[in-house]
Amino acid sequence: MTDGLEPVPVKPRSKRSWFAGIISVSLILTLVGGGILIASSNVQEFLSRFQIEDYEGEPGPTTVLLINPGDSGEDVARKMVAADIIQSFDAIYRDMLNVDLVLFPGSYEFPTLLSGSAALSLLMSGDNRLLVTTTVPEGLSVAQILPRLAEELGLTIGELEKGIDSQLTRLPEAAPSIEGYLFPATYSFDPEPDAELVIKTMVDRMEQELRNYEIPLADSLSTLTLASMVASEGRYPADLFKISRVFMNRLDIGMALQSDPTVKYRYEGSLDSFQEGLKDKESLFNTFSHPGLPVGPIANPGALAIEAALRPAAGDWLYFVAINLDTGETVFSETLREHEIAADIYRQWLRNSPDYD
Repeated sequence: MTDGLEPVPVKPRSKRSWFAGIISVSLILTLVGGGILIASSNVQEFLSRFQIEDYEGEPGPTTVLLINPGDSGEDVARKMVAADIIQSFDAIYRDMLNVDLVLFPGSYEFPTLLSGSAALSLLMSGDNRLLVTTTVPEGLSVAQILPRLAEELGLTIGELEKGIDSQLTRLPEAAPSIEGYLFPATYSFDPEPDAELVIKTMVDRMEQELRNYEIPLADSLSTLTLASMVASEGRYPADLFKISRVFMNRLDIGMALQSDPTVKYRYEGSLDSFQEGLKDKESLFNTFSHPGLPVGPIANPGALAIEAALRPAAGDWLYFVAINLDTGETVFSETLREHEIAADIYRQWLRNSPDYD
């Protein structure tokens, strides 16, 4: 039985139609494959834009990077690329934006061929900053300080003297020189420092110390003159405050200070010149012939000597003498008789120490 519909005859496929289909499929596959290759090439080119060129492996030879005042992180990154410290700007700059980076002007030593992260870590630590350092002990005169600065900082005496000249207008009008105003301390500077900056830094430090006692630099002459004498006479901290009291007691009663270092300051400290200095009655540094303080400081006092000058110990002493120059042991006396006994002990020590210089 049938449903009454005539079957539709199926036309047999020709060989030509079969062959054309194969060609069409091959063409499509070729086009798709080519598209994939083209797309893959474009993706690689696109992705390469986001790849950061960065060094790997061992660092190279060192170089010096100079950071100038006002340089930004971008400036420093470009300088690092130019110096071959890092391979590319992006190797460090993006990370710079994500950290609390503070740049200090100066010279820094970096290995070359560093990764950006390594270079940034070194930059942030500051451990690679190049500095020259000098230490000025307390109680030295300017004549003793300048050769030390010249040798340790690579400067000349002439350059330092010009630096001194640039600071004289800051001092009290009556100050005979910059003596007393170069604060003794340890100072660090960038390599090849400017001599004017060196002297200014030392005067600034003295001004800062005086500010602790509300003493303006312009009104500091008498304080620093007394402090310089205290620093020149004493060796031990406790003695400094007693020496200051002796000088203050003498000033209160109009008694000559009779300080040997003030005479030696003018005549370079030798025994013969000291005797010559005693005979020079006109010298304003001769505290044997002139009552009161000398005309100016004889050395550069530190913090303790300044404090001693302003806050002397309590006592009625009018005399002191070191009875042992090796140990610095000092005897303080209220009367001349007591002082003469102590002086005899000192003279005996000298006789027992003929080789003492």
